Amino acid sequence: MRNWMTPVIYTLIGLAIFFVGIQLFTNTTGFLTSIVTMIGIAALIYGAIYFFFLRKRGFGGAAGGNRNEMKKYKQAVKQSKQKYKQPTPAIKKSPVAKAQTKASSLGRKNRKRMNGPQLRVIEGNKSKGKNRATF
Repeated sequence: MRNWMTPVIYTLIGLAIFFVGIQLFTNTTGFLTSIVTMIGIAALIYGAIYFFFLRKRGFGGAAGGNRNEMKKYKQAVKQSKQKYKQPTPAIKKSPVAKAQTKASSLGRKNRKRMNGPQLRVIEGNKSKGKNRATF
């Protein structure tokens, strides 16, 4: 079935190109106005479909998803930025200012980490060790 369909399709495409060429040379203004009208109607139909159906589902957006998911994502990004703050780029200072900052940084004490890893040691039954020598 596929063997005889291919020449038929190529013939139809060739005829379409031939008749579009004839229309373009014989009635140029009518052809161009019909093309512009078809493009305008297609854009209106696509806009209506997008506005009424696809917009609410989240298709066509930058990241997709609905509004609630986007809110959660933005909140997570904000929290992540607060947690891992990037140091601000250092502005070039004069040698006098560098000496002052070195002196003040030496006087500071090392602060403990406030948010260390939350690890817990679980006490188990350590007396039961595997004896690998016996089978």
